[in-house]
Amino acid sequence: MNTLTTAAARMAVVVLNRFADLNTRRDRGSGVVETIIIVAGFAGLAFTVYLAVAGKVNGWISKIPGSSGR
Repeated sequence: MNTLTTAAARMAVVVLNRFADLNTRRDRGSGVVETIIIVAGFAGLAFTVYLAVAGKVNGWISKIPGSSGR
């Protein structure tokens, strides 16, 4: 879980730095592409967190006596 926290923190720093760069330079053409990349990055991060949490929950359920555990 520490790896996910580190990845999330690094992603947040990258996003904040990117927003700061967008404010200083007014290149509007590449803003759309950068926004798409940022959104795709957050979607990938959210999916990774979902998989990690789902795996943990299924592990906990499988430890319960009498559960199916899938």
